[in-house]
Amino acid sequence: MSRMTMISMAALAALVAAGPIAGAAYAQNGGGGWGGGRGGPLGMLSRYDTNGDGKISLAEYEAGRDAMFKRMDANGDGAVSFAEIDAQEQAMQQRMGDRGGRGGDRMKARMDQLKAADANGDQSISADEFKAASDAEFKALDTNGDGFIDAGEAAAMMKR
Repeated sequence: MSRMTMISMAALAALVAAGPIAGAAYAQNGGGGWGGGRGGPLGMLSRYDTNGDGKISLAEYEAGRDAMFKRMDANGDGAVSFAEIDAQEQAMQQRMGDRGGRGGDRMKARMDQLKAADANGDQSISADEFKAASDAEFKALDTNGDGFIDAGEAAAMMKR
């Protein structure tokens, strides 16, 4: 599994605290917050804010989530199976090694939360299920309802 896939999986697990997709994004970034160790909320903004306006629109958020979904879908079948989630969790646990401890427990909890996005109970997350969870998550993160996630809203999510 590539380092990028592991980083991506790390991100997809921590934003689950805010929602199943957000937890996964955190986990995919190595547990370093939205920024994956690259500046927390500001790192998240730098990755998702493709037009450089200092905030993340729903379209930018969805583009980032689409890319993450594709990285997680190891076999390219258009769904992220529970087996793929478990394999990525295991890879992250191995990568964390001795640093696992509580972080490893949190990783497992976040992966379990990601599995909760499986609305039809087929043991996989379809692109539609992933998008529905991602869209709901965006609304939850956009606390002022202006259609964007700004640095303040990203920082508030990190505190939760």
